[in-house]
Order: sequence, then structure tokens, then C-alpha cells
Amino acid sequence: MTAKTLARRQRLAQTDAASNDSSMASVDRRQLLVRTLWGSVGAAVGMMALPSEAEASDRQRVVFEVACLGNTFSVILAPGASPTDPFNQRGSTFIVEGNLYRRGTIPVGVFDWDPSSATPIGHWFCRGWSINRTGRAGEEDRPEPFVIVHQDYIVGRFAPDSLFPADQIATSGITGTLTAQRPTYSVVGGIGRYFAAHGSVTQNVFGANITGAPNFTCDFRLVKHD
Repeated sequence: MTAKTLARRQRLAQTDAASNDSSMASVDRRQLLVRTLWGSVGAAVGMMALPSEAEASDRQRVVFEVACLGNTFSVILAPGASPTDPFNQRGSTFIVEGNLYRRGTIPVGVFDWDPSSATPIGHWFCRGWSINRTGRAGEEDRPEPFVIVHQDYIVGRFAPDSLFPADQIATSGITGTLTAQRPTYSVVGGIGRYFAAHGSVTQNVFGANITGAPNFTCDFRLVKHD
């Protein structure tokens, strides 16, 4: 074997190793994403049923579906935090996004759905901060809940001539647990057709997609304006 051939093989081996490391890092990030927001998909899927359509006269119901995109998840770990220790990450920050769809777009109970197989109507963005801690000197243990989050629902797709779609809803709340408890988020505002929106929203996981992240409904109960 010539020195040139040996060097080429070494470069290929290094490339393969880097690719494998990147793939494993991607898997770890996606597992961290699921733990951070839902605790576990298995626990969340058990809550997939939506409530009755019946509404009080002062409430407006709006339901979207979201395919969370696992490959968009980015996390900055706080000092002392570790991806392998989900119960002690206070101070870590993250952001992730997803595609927003009309209700009934994503098939229920499917765990390898391709988000590109349907046309989204908008974007979903979620950013948050870890609040859980264990084993820290002078601090009471609080392994759960995991994070406090702010989420934005953008109804409309970004385009060169439409960088700021008019219809948006903003929410805030606390989430992340390995128990069967599910959070409800506060609706803290909106613009466009959702101007000054307030009320609540619950998320119900009913499957997953090929990016390794969950699909879920977003069930809004908005207070009607006069």
C-alpha cells in the first residue's frame, strides 16, 4: 500500500468517525429535547384525546397541529449541567421550532411521519430555560418540572415579501415531567386576527416524525372579545 493510499484511507476513516459522532450527538440532542418539553413521548401520548367540542359562550376554541422538528433543537448547557442528567440543568437555555398545520393534517398514532408530506400553514417556535436542580449545596432539590417556556405560533409562512406574518399567538408556561401530569400554558397575547388574545392552551402528543421529535395538537381556549 502506497503512502498516498494509506493517507486517503486515514482521511476517510476520520470522516466516518466524525459522521458517527455527529449522528450520536444528534440523537442525544433529540432525546434531550423530548425529555425537556414532554418528559417522555410515551407518557404524553396517553393524553392524546381532545376535550369535547362544547364551549362556554365566552370562549373561542382554536386547534392547530405541530410537527416539532428535532433537527432544529439547539441547547446551551449551563455550567455543571449535562445532557445525561435531565434532573439537574438549571440555567440551561434552548430553542426549537416546528411546522404549524391545520387540525386533521397529521395522522394519529404514526411515529415516522414526514413533515414535508403536507403543506404547513405557519411556524411554531419554542424557547426556554431549565429550572430544575438536584444535589446543589444550599438549595432544595427540585428535579421537576424541567423548564419554563415561551412559545410563538406564527400563522403564515416566512417569505421574502412577507417576513412578519400578521397573525400570531404567544404563550408562556412551565412544562417537563416524567409523570402523567400535563401542563396548561397561559396565552399572553397576539396580533392580527388574534389581537390581544388571552386564555389557555394545552398540548397533546399523538405521534412523532422522522426528525425524532413529537407531533402534537395545540388546543386553545381564547376569551372572546366584545
